[in-house]
Amino acid sequence: MRAAMLCAVVLLGLSVPPIGFLAGFIGRMPNQLAVPFVEQWSLLKTLWASNPEAATRILMQQPLMVIAHSEPASGMGVWKLFFYPVPVAVLLAVSIFAAVILCPGARGATLRRLVPLLPGMAVLVFVTTYVQVSTCCTGGPRWALDVWLFSLAYNPLSTLIDWQQLYSRIEGLLSIMQVVLALLGAVLLALGARRARNEHADAKRLRGTSDPSGHSS
Repeated sequence: MRAAMLCAVVLLGLSVPPIGFLAGFIGRMPNQLAVPFVEQWSLLKTLWASNPEAATRILMQQPLMVIAHSEPASGMGVWKLFFYPVPVAVLLAVSIFAAVILCPGARGATLRRLVPLLPGMAVLVFVTTYVQVSTCCTGGPRWALDVWLFSLAYNPLSTLIDWQQLYSRIEGLLSIMQVVLALLGAVLLALGARRARNEHADAKRLRGTSDPSGHSS
């Protein structure tokens, strides 16, 4: 039960930073929630019966959930945060992994053991964040780094750096950068888990040596 609760807390925590960034950076809090997977479930179910391969492709490209802000007066979307199957699977895997690491030991040490895991989790969340911002990228959801660079490239007020030239040169490498950062996040998460385990083992040894009975736990 404790592992399930920790997993839920970590999963919620991993979902908050992208929403907070969009709300803070653009100045618009989310006011819409859509679940396309549920809305199109009957269509996907029918398609699966006749063509599982096509249904699988659609499912992989279909966001499971979309959190957005739209202007109440016009209904125009300002920003949208997309949760696709693969990113959601990554977030779920990371949260389960963190919960398993955090579960053993005293409750007071949970926060201390969480700290080494934060860099890896932050990188993996950044890599799997797909957004759409109406001010720069109306063509559909893109990786958060792509959106940020694209907005700088076509910002007429940005004169110190030729962002358009930079963006045109590295646009084709963004997918490679995404894979490299994902591997880096996984390595950081593994190193953080090893450090958390070592701290837990050290704490157990200290409790054992301080046991008045003289027996180690």
